[in-house]
Amino acid sequence: MKRLLFTTASLCVLVLVVSSGVRTGVPPKDELLIEVVGDQQVVGKPFAIRIKNNGERRLTICLTACGRAIVSADGHPLPAFAVQTRVRKKWSKEILGCDPGSDATASILHGGEVQEFQAKMVQPGRYRLYLSYKDVSVEPVGAHCEAMKDGKAVQEVVTDEFEVIAAPK
Repeated sequence: MKRLLFTTASLCVLVLVVSSGVRTGVPPKDELLIEVVGDQQVVGKPFAIRIKNNGERRLTICLTACGRAIVSADGHPLPAFAVQTRVRKKWSKEILGCDPGSDATASILHGGEVQEFQAKMVQPGRYRLYLSYKDVSVEPVGAHCEAMKDGKAVQEVVTDEFEVIAAPK
């Protein structure tokens, strides 16, 4: 009897674990991916940021020149990144954003497309970048960046943490 109860209990636990969707540690494939090239950056030195559309749909990001913590290294507009800093062991609640205003330009990434941008950070620290994007089919062509402000169907992607060190003297 004890053996039957033990077997039944083991089977119930196994069913619960399987049906609860225990993950194998592999994250789901994100539709848009931002990658900061290199593990450590230097203040004022250019580095590459790659944005890849992993999906099939066309996605819109906004390009602008209004960065504060992150600026363009080659004079071309950057995606409208929001920047979050790490203070000691916690991420700051303040996220320095860039409101894509009237100077913003929509950039469309087709499925599988990769765009690369050259950027510089203005202060040392630990950072991560956020980027809002939208499915192109949601709004009429030409109104993509204006449509980002309404928040409808806008999604966001974030980079992994990266470090920026002070420039050597």
